[in-house]
Amino acid sequence: MKTSILIAAAGATAMLSACATTAQTPVYEAAATSFTGYVVFTDNEFQLYPREAQIRTPFSRPCLSGALPRDAMWVARTDMSGQRVTFTGHTAPWTGKTITHEASDIRNTCGGAFVLLADDVEVLR
Repeated sequence: MKTSILIAAAGATAMLSACATTAQTPVYEAAATSFTGYVVFTDNEFQLYPREAQIRTPFSRPCLSGALPRDAMWVARTDMSGQRVTFTGHTAPWTGKTITHEASDIRNTCGGAFVLLADDVEVLR
């Protein structure tokens, strides 16, 4: 009986570990030029989440930090926060220092290996 309980506990632990590992797997590829998800805007950057439920949980992972040019950021943040959007642009590897993209500073709140330097955004309806 004791052996059965230990085996069941070990199996449950392995399943939880697998789920935790899967949750941290990046969903966006650095080589892509189009990125779709749910967006939240902060001061000078945005966070793009693959699932809508994540926008209700601050600092949820995985996510992708990025920025539009400053003027476009100001317009987008008033109209698009919480919406499902597609950003187009290119990525830059995260160097550990703030990256400026056309007067918008990216601090990489998501903590990813790369950030998105977006040129355009479109709301998906």
